[in-house]
Amino acid sequence: MSKPKILLALFAGIVVIISAWLLARGATNFREGEPKINVTGMAEKQITSDLIVWNITLNAKNALRATAYSEFKRTQATLRQYLKTHGIPDSCLSANSVDITPQTRSFYDAKSQQYVTLDDGYAVTQTFTVRSTNLTLVEDVYKNIAELYNEGLDFSSSAPLYYYTRLNDLKMEMLNKASANAYERAKTIAKGSHADIGPMVSSSMGVFQIVGLNSNEEYSWGGTFNTSSKEKIASITVRTTYEVDN
Repeated sequence: MSKPKILLALFAGIVVIISAWLLARGATNFREGEPKINVTGMAEKQITSDLIVWNITLNAKNALRATAYSEFKRTQATLRQYLKTHGIPDSCLSANSVDITPQTRSFYDAKSQQYVTLDDGYAVTQTFTVRSTNLTLVEDVYKNIAELYNEGLDFSSSAPLYYYTRLNDLKMEMLNKASANAYERAKTIAKGSHADIGPMVSSSMGVFQIVGLNSNEEYSWGGTFNTSSKEKIASITVRTTYEVDN
């Protein structure tokens, strides 16, 4: 075969390859231009907390370190006994480390015209945490804990925190319902446009939120997880895209 014919054949082959590539690209772009429906499905469920967490901080103070600690041990024993008597066993109780801190007090000395700082004994503190699945029992004890002031205890009691421990199971259940809701919404939109839903193109989970029942808490982009209410509302969203069959 002569050289011109060889060059002509090569040129023809290149043209065929380029034409096939352009045809395939055109088909791809055509597919990308097909109509789609973007919907957001949502599911909500009322849940009841199954774990209560309550923090109590004990305090003791004395001029001497050893005496301050001995006083603290007395208040600690009194607290444990009180909780046990009211149905909360030691197995539901945990504590952080004991903190013993030197105290000071300052006053203005008119004679020297300056503030003077003096040692003022030692303060001992420790926080105890009650964790229980018996929410009603702990709530009752919490409401009456002020009785310990009559025992001479120096303490502070925080409001209980409420948790739902089966979050993974809850998420799976609600994802299923939110996905079904997204599909129903897509079908409604398509029906109004005299079209049918085609295959699902993509789907992603949105924000998972837990807020107090009948509360005015605001939803956030990062998710809200209420711990102050026993009764809660959990919600989740799913963003889904479907093709449309005309």
